[in-house]
Amino acid sequence: DWYHNASCRSWYRRRPLSGAFTHPSRMVYPPGHVYTPEPTPERTPREPKEPRTWEDRVPSREPLDYEVGNFKSESHYQYGPDTYLLQLRDTDFPVRLREYMKVAAKRGPGYSLSLADQNYDWRTPVIRERRRFTDVMDEEIDDERKERINQYGSAEVYSLRRLRRELGTRLDGHAEAEAIIEYKREGQPPFFREKPQQLPIVEDQPAELVCYAVGEPKPTVQWFKNDQVLMESKRVKILEDEAGRSILRFEPAIQMDVGIYKVVARNKVGQTHARARLVLASTPGSPDSPEASEISDTEVLLRWKQPRDDGHSAVLCYSLQYKEADKVDWNDVANNIDHEFYVVRDLRPNVDHQFRLSTRNSIGWSEKGITTPLIKTKETGAPKVQVTRAMKHLQQMTESGGEITADEPISRLDYSVETSPIQWISEGQLTEKYSFVSELARGRFSVVVKGIEKATDKVIVAKLLEVRPDTETQVSREFEALRSLRHERVASLEAAYKPAGSSIAVLVQEKLQGADILTYLSSRHEYTEQVVAMVIMQVLDALQYLHWRGYCHLDLQPDNVVMASVRSIQVKLVDLGSAQRVSKLGTIVEQVGDIEYTAPEVINDEPAYPQTDIWSVGVLMYILLYWDIAIPCA
Repeated sequence: DWYHNASCRSWYRRRPLSGAFTHPSRMVYPPGHVYTPEPTPERTPREPKEPRTWEDRVPSREPLDYEVGNFKSESHYQYGPDTYLLQLRDTDFPVRLREYMKVAAKRGPGYSLSLADQNYDWRTPVIRERRRFTDVMDEEIDDERKERINQYGSAEVYSLRRLRRELGTRLDGHAEAEAIIEYKREGQPPFFREKPQQLPIVEDQPAELVCYAVGEPKPTVQWFKNDQVLMESKRVKILEDEAGRSILRFEPAIQMDVGIYKVVARNKVGQTHARARLVLASTPGSPDSPEASEISDTEVLLRWKQPRDDGHSAVLCYSLQYKEADKVDWNDVANNIDHEFYVVRDLRPNVDHQFRLSTRNSIGWSEKGITTPLIKTKETGAPKVQVTRAMKHLQQMTESGGEITADEPISRLDYSVETSPIQWISEGQLTEKYSFVSELARGRFSVVVKGIEKATDKVIVAKLLEVRPDTETQVSREFEALRSLRHERVASLEAAYKPAGSSIAVLVQEKLQGADILTYLSSRHEYTEQVVAMVIMQVLDALQYLHWRGYCHLDLQPDNVVMASVRSIQVKLVDLGSAQRVSKLGTIVEQVGDIEYTAPEVINDEPAYPQTDIWSVGVLMYILLYWDIAIPCA
């Protein structure tokens, strides 16, 4: 009967499972048991719930008395009617707290739900502290502010009590300890003399990324793609040349190689890394129509700007064509123009002409650009077009038929000058070796001219400095800084002349394009934040090398950031006349340059550190983005 009662039939009944807690055999109803079902419970209506907002999802921050470790508090929180609510002395604490909250949002399931709302304000929490007015003294009336500005440089410089007594998050003791440890440490951490650069690639053609890391002991180099270790294969090779450069070679490159590459150099002292991007190159975009800046009877001076799209590859040259208004066929003028101007000659007087351009990069030629409006030459006998000596020289080189090669020869820097610096040359005539073409810039006691080395036709830049008792120190300081520096982002010194009995010293440097960064950007149709980011990254690379060698630039401004190439974003630092050796423990330096770009510690006659140059970098970046001085000075 028990088995029959528990058999699988549609109407069989078993006791509730809770019966197993008293006796297992009681789970099945005995034979003949009459079951009376329990009454149905009354239905309880559900109350409608209002939708929760993101404020309701933020978890409570109670309790706040967690004890995690023994942390020293830098807070001087005070109470009273004469207190003010100010930012924390540890200004980084709210930022760190927000980072902790972001990490917690990814780890905890409940916390992530509360912070996953896209409307959650990540600027919270904002933490402040109350301070007494007598301890802060952070408010200045207008007269006090003007008096303090007028007293810059004097012994009675007024400094705020809070700024004078309170320390930031990076304590001086910590920086001093780091400097002492580095001084006593054996060996040298890795440093990238040459970092990998953005590389445009063409499918089924070889390509390579190159870097040069030095250190003591010699660092090991490892390559990554998109933060994953890059392994060698039949097509991808990791090589090392005789100088110690690490080469990542693609034989050939394919489209899937596009991405962000990272190289890490390590030794027992430390490690460093650099990143570069591989992009897919294409033909450039069509250029805009040129403009006629000067017109004569048979000549027209045309000027134009670079195309908006260079196809991720530097522009090599331009092709120029013209035709008369009533003609159909176009005539080629030149297809090797490597500058943004050209004087078209042998035109018919008093006739309408039209012109158009096309652009070439390492991939190929672009489509023909927009045709100019009708440009009419003047009557016979009109004055000829006048150009500068430098423009005339470039035009002659183009008219001579020089070919433009897509693959420029790779020039390696000679780092031996760091151990064997350049010396003054006091014998021989400077004019016997160089011929000077034009003046590029003029300063208070110096002139920068463009020259040509007669033996090789190599273009150079010479800085002529007047050596006087009041300028001799600055001349010597600039020479001492340049004579032993070699970096891809710093203009190299090739020779230095100081004839005996002469009051003129000449510093011969490599020829740059001559245009500073503001002039170059103003000549473009447009530029983006990415262009500014590339410029600032290259400036930081140059400063990193100077700091590695123990120098501080101290006069970083747009005039000292010069284009090394007008075809692509390549800049170099020039004018190291203000550069001085600065210790990591701080060095008192002389204030030079414009006050708009000078760091506050230099203005206040306080010790300067290697990071002092970062203030000038911030001002430079602000100017490039907004074309205005960040902090106007009276």
